[in-house]
Amino acid sequence: MTTVTKYTSIIFQQIYPIVESALSKNDNKFRDHIAKFFNSNHELIFDIGPYDRIYYTEKNKEDMFASLGINENDILNIMKNIFYFDIPYNPQCAKEPYVLVIYCAIRYYLKNNKTRFAELASIYLCFTGKFYASLHGEFFRKFPPSKYRSVMDYVINNMLTAKFDIKTKGSLFGAIESLCKTWVTTYAKKIEGNMNDEDIGKNIQQIRDRERSFLRNISNLYYEAYENKYYLNYETDNLDEDNFRLTTNDANEAARVTEATMNYLTSNYVSMKICNQAHDSNVKALEIKSIMENMLSDAENLPNLRRTINLIICDFKRNYPKTKIGTIEFIDYTIKAKPNAKDKYIVEIKTNIINWLNTYSEKYKIRKKRKETAVSYYRCIIMYITLVIYSVAQKFN
Repeated sequence: MTTVTKYTSIIFQQIYPIVESALSKNDNKFRDHIAKFFNSNHELIFDIGPYDRIYYTEKNKEDMFASLGINENDILNIMKNIFYFDIPYNPQCAKEPYVLVIYCAIRYYLKNNKTRFAELASIYLCFTGKFYASLHGEFFRKFPPSKYRSVMDYVINNMLTAKFDIKTKGSLFGAIESLCKTWVTTYAKKIEGNMNDEDIGKNIQQIRDRERSFLRNISNLYYEAYENKYYLNYETDNLDEDNFRLTTNDANEAARVTEATMNYLTSNYVSMKICNQAHDSNVKALEIKSIMENMLSDAENLPNLRRTINLIICDFKRNYPKTKIGTIEFIDYTIKAKPNAKDKYIVEIKTNIINWLNTYSEKYKIRKKRKETAVSYYRCIIMYITLVIYSVAQKFN
């Protein structure tokens, strides 16, 4: 006789209201926790490939619950009523209280039209223990890329094509972010709806399967390279991008800092502290804040912003290859006038910033006729971006 499973609806009916209430009071604390987790693991998360396992510790989990003001045991006791709790069930991670709490946070952000925060919560979920650490161990335990870095470097630079997000996005974070954006876009309406616990379990499985495929596809090439003794020869391989002629280490640093800067800009409010540092007598700090907020609220502009940040960093590194980005030298070089008007990368940076000013500042369009004022606007915006890059890059020094 076939046993019919009676699905429950405990997660959205009983756990979600707890998370919803917690986030209505502690949204900033929860997102601060996520930012701290990314920052504390920045070297691995913003690396150009999956070189090492990123551990999600018991302390990380405790801090996550504390940021929300939720007791993990309360969630666990409710979960005991979910139909799959005492039976073999895939995914196993759906039996973890923190996984369901983060999933409910994603739902909260979607229901409140905060798609970017939903994406950030899903990225965070993908870097927790039952996701990235578990999957990385599954695929790379035998020959960890952290031990055979030159092999993974060869894979990234010579075997990955544009169909791999990690190749086009330039970092592990960028690839996971792309994966999560697609998942959120695909399932947003379902997550906002009234799924039962089986639907939720399968939806969690879908995002984990996407991450699993991402790592498996890279691992297949990695083991192919390992078996064939392919590795990157740092003395002869040309890794130049856009003719910047950067060394391997400089290119890696530029990619990591670019992604870390984008993460900071898109997951934090515009900093009044930095606006106060960037303003001058012609452009007030509040006006800089308004322009940056307009820029960052336009999702279509974000790839262009990422490109400009990368150009700023790479321009500095090609001129100061032995100097770290998180130094005063970086600020001094970036904000000073560049005499070489024919340098196409300098021209692109200037063109992008001027286009942003024309698009996102009504005052600029009125006041730009006065050359001194137009120059002030340009300097203030590049100063804000430069100071953010500098602040983020200090964590890599």
